[in-house]
Amino acid sequence: MALKLPNILNVPDKLVPFIDDFDKYRYFLIEGGRDSGKTQTIARFISYLCEKKQLRVVCGRETQNSIEESVYTVFADLIRAYNLNFSVGASKIDHKVTGSAIRFRGFREQGATNIKGLEGIDVLWVDESQAISKQTLDIIIPTIRKEQAKIIWSMNRYVDNDPVFVAMAGRNDCLHIHIDYHENPFCSEAMKSEALMCKEKSIEDYKHIWMGQPLPKGDDALYSSDEVYSSPKWEFLTAGARKRILAVDVARFGEDETVFSIIESYNVNQWQHIFQDTWKNKSLTECVGKIVELSRTWGFDQIVIDDSGIGGGVTDMLNEMRLPVMAFIGAGKPVNEAYTNIRAEAFFNLKDMFTRKEIKIQNDPKLQEQLLSIRYKFMSNGKKAIVSKDEMRKAGLKSPDRADSLAMCIYYKDNTLDNRDTRDAFMPSDYKMEESFA
Repeated sequence: MALKLPNILNVPDKLVPFIDDFDKYRYFLIEGGRDSGKTQTIARFISYLCEKKQLRVVCGRETQNSIEESVYTVFADLIRAYNLNFSVGASKIDHKVTGSAIRFRGFREQGATNIKGLEGIDVLWVDESQAISKQTLDIIIPTIRKEQAKIIWSMNRYVDNDPVFVAMAGRNDCLHIHIDYHENPFCSEAMKSEALMCKEKSIEDYKHIWMGQPLPKGDDALYSSDEVYSSPKWEFLTAGARKRILAVDVARFGEDETVFSIIESYNVNQWQHIFQDTWKNKSLTECVGKIVELSRTWGFDQIVIDDSGIGGGVTDMLNEMRLPVMAFIGAGKPVNEAYTNIRAEAFFNLKDMFTRKEIKIQNDPKLQEQLLSIRYKFMSNGKKAIVSKDEMRKAGLKSPDRADSLAMCIYYKDNTLDNRDTRDAFMPSDYKMEESFA
């Protein structure tokens, strides 16, 4: 028989065992789709416990660039709503009577895993656990050393083999609960309508976002979570000749983004993704203006433009300005005949750099999720292909514009072709627009 709970612990029935059986487990894996009540339930219970006794709590995620990216606001709203006796600071929360402390942090800073100060905590809540790399996971678990310490993972899986899910699901000392919005009696009618509209538009999107199912065909994912969320341990060297490349994936109107990515290197084995910016619904003239502005600021050795479709106009204008521009033809003939086209070769080249730990990418959740959505397949002739944007859209996935821009940077990092020859050099005789980045 479930315990009678106070108002702040008025949570979905399916999540009551998380509260009732909290003393029975060391680990808790709470997973599912949007608006299922996961975050609210965990924040409510931690707040309740902190009012009863002194606890040291850390709420973390793989990366946290600002306090707004954490669950800080969830706690602050609960404290105000229930008039709880906490002091809410700019980036920390303390209980005025028990002395409980709630802190917020990212585990990965400047490419290194930062676990300083976790040894003595009582409760660790890892939000967005689908983003945790195996490297971070392998450091966190043995670091939490207190005998009665608890580790809570909340997540909506990207792929079947997310490191946290693989490590925790099925353990005897882990309480595993999957819950979705229709099992949450506190889910608003507005959110239920959003879920149904999503279902009508894309069943695959609905399954992932609202029903907490992994992204489809996870076994065909080109990049692993560990590659996307981990960074090489080397320090970025700045001795030697610098090379800086800008790549622009051009979009004009609609949902697709125009993406500007910059990579930089001072030696052939270390590349760093130092800048990415996006915008929508801008003219080609505005796009060229932004590229010129970026060129003055950064000083590029090479500018790579998605030349398929409307991007060709951008290439032409930059050529007239005598800027070092190269035309990227996604459907063009690759250097390596193991791939169907240049787009496939670009993404696999990036894969090789991840494997060799030669690149650090920005901690951008949208970029990282797009990289995880990239799928590959084998054609009948044995060549490797990347699933096209059209196929991704039909499967309910977003256009990976940020990932495309990064792959374009990588493709030309060693290229010294005269930009005036690139269109002819890479344009296949059977060129088809749908096979390009457009």
